Amino acid sequence: MLNIKNFHLLNNLSPEFSFLDMKYIIEVRYFIEYSNSFLFDEENQTNLHIIFLLQPKGAHDFYEISMNFYGVENFELFANGGAIQLSILQILDLRDRSWENIRFQVRDVENRDIDFYCNSIEVLDVKESPIIDN
Repeated sequence: MLNIKNFHLLNNLSPEFSFLDMKYIIEVRYFIEYSNSFLFDEENQTNLHIIFLLQPKGAHDFYEISMNFYGVENFELFANGGAIQLSILQILDLRDRSWENIRFQVRDVENRDIDFYCNSIEVLDVKESPIIDN
């Protein structure tokens, strides 16, 4: 089981929750937490805020899943405009590799539209979305 803070919010939405139900990315924000006033300092932490559209199996409605990814490294994103459609979102647990400050890899397996490593993950919010897929 992945050690994701507030993961229960996803399980509350659907007991059979799967990252395969994450269909789109509708917002990405790349930001840095500065430990001091120096722009380039090893203590600074790069983070991502991503809002996914989730569609549980058998449902017609979408839910907006707001997540933060902390300590991001090697961030790659390919976007052609509009929502980013995910084929297979995968979050791999890399703790057994003992990489310094890297615990997870987040990637879209087939399309490779997003790929990065991070230290920790937090689910911030889950809410019904007014967005529909026509």
